[in-house]
Formats: sequence, C-alpha cells, structure tokens
Amino acid sequence: MIKKIALIFVVVFVSLLLIAGIGLWYIVKQQEKLKQGELILEKTVVTIPFDYSTSGHIIINVSVEGSKEAYPFILDSGASNFIFKNHSDEFDLKNNGSSIGLGATGNFFMAKVKKVDKIQIGEVKFKGLNFKEIDFGFNCSDHIYGLIGNGTMRHLNWQIDFEQKEITVSKNLKDLKFAENAIEIPLRINKTSSHPYAYLKFSGRKKSKKFIVDLGNSGTMSVKEKDILKDSLQIKRRKVYGKMSEGLGGESKKKDDESIILLDTVLFNNTTYKVQKLQAKSSSNGMNLLGLGFFKKYKTTISWSDKKMILEPYDSIQNFIQKSRGFGMKYKKEEDKLIIKSIVEKSAASKLELPLNAEVITLNGKDMLSENDFCTYRNLKSTPDTLKIKFKHNSNVKEIAIPKEDLFK
Repeated sequence: MIKKIALIFVVVFVSLLLIAGIGLWYIVKQQEKLKQGELILEKTVVTIPFDYSTSGHIIINVSVEGSKEAYPFILDSGASNFIFKNHSDEFDLKNNGSSIGLGATGNFFMAKVKKVDKIQIGEVKFKGLNFKEIDFGFNCSDHIYGLIGNGTMRHLNWQIDFEQKEITVSKNLKDLKFAENAIEIPLRINKTSSHPYAYLKFSGRKKSKKFIVDLGNSGTMSVKEKDILKDSLQIKRRKVYGKMSEGLGGESKKKDDESIILLDTVLFNNTTYKVQKLQAKSSSNGMNLLGLGFFKKYKTTISWSDKKMILEPYDSIQNFIQKSRGFGMKYKKEEDKLIIKSIVEKSAASKLELPLNAEVITLNGKDMLSENDFCTYRNLKSTPDTLKIKFKHNSNVKEIAIPKEDLFK
C-alpha cells in the first residue's frame, strides 16, 4: 500500500514538472516571436518627429501593412509590440499564437499574437514583426493604435531630444552626436524579452536593484515597496488613497498600497553619476521602473547593441521635485461620469478635504459631461496652477480651488 501511494506521488510530481516545463517552453517560444523582425534602413541616421499624448507619452506616426496613412503609436521601451483591439481589425492581421504579459501594476494577462508583415516609421522600415493584441481602455486613448515596443526598438539606437521633440535613430552608435557632458550608464538586456535594465541603488552601502528603462511609464520612477523595506531606508512618504496607477492588461486585482516617496540619493551602478531628491512612486505590487519623468531631464540615447544609455542633461542641476495638487481623476465610461480616483496624503487636495470617488462637475468652469470634455481639458497646453473644481459627493455640491504644492515641504 505504501509503495502504491509513493508511486502515485512520484507520477503526479513528474507530471506536474512536465506540465510546468512545457508551459515555460511555450512562454519562451512565444516571447521569441515578439523579437522577430528585420530592419530596412538605407540611411546612416534618420530623424523622426514625435508629439506627446494627453498622458505625456511619446507618440510617433506609423504606417502599418503598407497603409498610405500613418497612425499614432506610443513608443515604449518597457513593453513588447502591441496593437490595440479597437484598431486591429482595420488591418486584417493573422493570428500567430498567444502570449502571457505582465503589466506595470504586477498583473498577468493573456494576449493573442498578431503577425504584422511590415511597418514604416518615417524613413525606417521593418518587416516580419509580431504584435500582442489587447484592450486599451485608458482615458483619451481611443485614437492610439498600439505600442512600438522593445521588439522593434532593439534593432536601432534611439536618441530622444525631448526639447526639440525629435528622435534620431541609427544602426551604429558612433553615427550619433553627443555633448561633452554626456553620461554613460551601462545597461543589461533581457535575452528573452529584450527589456533594457539599469542597476541603481539608494545608498553606497546597499545592494543595487534592477530597474526597467521604461519610456512607456509617464512617471519619474516606480519602486517596489519591499526594496525600500529591505534597505531600511528612512524616507519621506505620502500615502495614496484610492488607485493612482494603471497598466497594460487592466488594473491589478490584488490590493496595492501606493505611496509617493522622496529618495534622498539615487546612484547608478558602475558609474560615478547620482541624482538627489528624486520623487518616486512606491507600491507593493508594482515593478522597478525608470520612467519618462526622469528621462525628460536629458537628451536620452538607448542602445540595445552597445548595452548602454547615454544621458545629456538639459540643465546643470536636475530638479526632480514636482509640484502637485495631490489628486487623480478618471472618466468611468460605465457610469458616464468623471470621478476623483486618488488622493495623496497631506497634499493640497487632502487639506481641502476633496472626497475620494466624488463626481467632478466642472474644471475651471468647464462642464465635464463626457469623456470628450475631460480629454479637451487634458489637451490644454497650459492651465493655471490653481484649479477650480466643482464636485458632488453624497448629494452635496461644493466648489474649491486647489493650488499646486510641493508634497514634501
């Protein structure tokens, strides 16, 4: 009897190992598809103009499958190539399997893989690519067609001038020009997913941490809460009530404790370069990411082939302290209303007792009756530092004026 039970246990254990092994093999094979593609570049360097989305992401125009029209895509070094479901049917793309994805908020999701024979970005052409297909329900993003991710970006060097809103690409890093004050940061490249990583630490005595170089993250930096606790850092912190972050594949279903933190010093591994007083987001379920809010302080070059990142500071001193009103908004399509989705502790919004989940009626006197009204507001080139907001909560209507403030005064 004991031998029979032992035999059953061995059979079950071996079966589980085989299933896990086959599952891992499938994931790796599907991930390799997303790295496929051939670059066609006749010039030494090519310049590509870009613009910003309402969320602050880099938007480039891309021709798909030989289309005469070029469509807006987000440039994202922290993700694979993606095509969004509300636009994929326009190109009659063929299925090419499926793939597991991991969002910035720590959520896993399944996605179909679509075969894309060719795309063109300015004078740069690619053929034989694969894109994941997902829903993308972010506010004010219906016009965006997808992401140009690291599966495409890895074929070139990308030099991004945020002040001029121009990207210069090249096959060889030596064909790009750099200022005398350029700072070289070593990168590592994930062999399976092509994600570029920089290694950072928050103290000279602590172990370095791996951070994804993520142009698709509009924040400055995101840090895993466990890495803050592991280093026993004494930092200033402001708790976030509600939900501040969203990522690909939808919101994480796990409970996530988010905070805004102020890091005293961030050191780049294997360099002498460091930045001080950097405002970041910390969460229990998120990932370690270095985002656009950081890179916009520099002309930034990312090279997969040379495994390095080159930063050319726009200013002699980089200021990463951001003034904020201390709240976030989201238009809920299913409820057809704009709500307050997050409040930051001890912020201007918190001090003025702006309620979480309150319905926003007007912003600076403009009615918020639809998502389009909200998008029009977000598209404004400039708005006053003090925002007048009328809201409804528990049947009571109130109007307050919320100024931008330093969260860590």
